[in-house]
Amino acid sequence: MLREALVAARKPALVTTAVVCVALLALLPVAWGVRGIPTLDGASLYDQQFRLEWLLVLLLLPWTAARVIANERADGLVVLSAVTAIPPSRVLLARLLAATAASMLVVGGALPAVISAQQMAATPLSRLIVDQLALLAFALPVAVVTLWWMQVAANRLLGWLGSAATTVLLVLAARLAVATMDQAVMVLAVSAAATAAVLLNRADLWWRYLAERAA
Repeated sequence: MLREALVAARKPALVTTAVVCVALLALLPVAWGVRGIPTLDGASLYDQQFRLEWLLVLLLLPWTAARVIANERADGLVVLSAVTAIPPSRVLLARLLAATAASMLVVGGALPAVISAQQMAATPLSRLIVDQLALLAFALPVAVVTLWWMQVAANRLLGWLGSAATTVLLVLAARLAVATMDQAVMVLAVSAAATAAVLLNRADLWWRYLAERAA
């Protein structure tokens, strides 16, 4: 697990994504003031920033996760497990935890800008806490989806594109099935945990031997 954490920590993508996210969120009140952008529904500055934060999360978290996850897959994962004497399930668990932590750091890094907008819009603190907890919980589904795509895709680019597209589709489907976005995140988080349990349970069987063509 230490190796996967070091791989994630050494990737510049983590810092870059966090800086981009904070900068764009902070730009909204700077550019449009306390009232934000005029909208048809009269949304407050905080609501507008929260919508922007969700768009950024959907775009940036899959990319961050795809960049911080180590790239051994298929036979490479089998060889890594043999050399280190660590089962594939533990390797993937470490990668899942690293990707989840990296995504949560990106969300957490935006808190100063979010708190500033919450204060400017006089939004209840409880609303901010619930919204940010939902975004933090969303890190798990993103990590699970990205981990799977990184195992089946030929390279990081395809893994990121597949992860991003799948994540957006899952969010849309979950949002249509429940009343609020927070509920949708909870559904996705529970589903992701179940999917991760199945993946990790089967990993030692799926990646136990080299593929026949490479044997």
